[in-house]
Amino acid sequence: MSKRSYKEAVEITVNWWVEKSFATPLNQNNGDNSDNGGFGFLLMNMVAGNAQKEVTDDKIEKFKSKLTELLLANEEKGRYAKELDVDYHPNQMLSDACQFAEINSSCLPCKTFTFINNENEVEGRYQYGGEWFKL
Repeated sequence: MSKRSYKEAVEITVNWWVEKSFATPLNQNNGDNSDNGGFGFLLMNMVAGNAQKEVTDDKIEKFKSKLTELLLANEEKGRYAKELDVDYHPNQMLSDACQFAEINSSCLPCKTFTFINNENEVEGRYQYGGEWFKL
């Protein structure tokens, strides 16, 4: 099997974020299993769900285009320049793509990150305590 190109890895990364952010309901989980945490889970998912309803196909295409542009500009840089993450707020590239596309960043799943490694594989975790994955 031949190594995928960086451009292919970027496409996989961007499509993964689009699916998890705009097409996955209940995408917010901060890992707090207390009663207050359960209340927080409900509120975060209500906000995210309402924000998802405002996302149009045109906005998704603008988000994809901008995020692709930003990641491609970092091809020659190290792993950390190819990382996308949301703790409770998105990192700069995700924030810039949301702002460009006029998308509320509350759609993005918290406690989630991905990066493109030196083999052009996409690695990361989805939500708090999520399993490590490679795409």
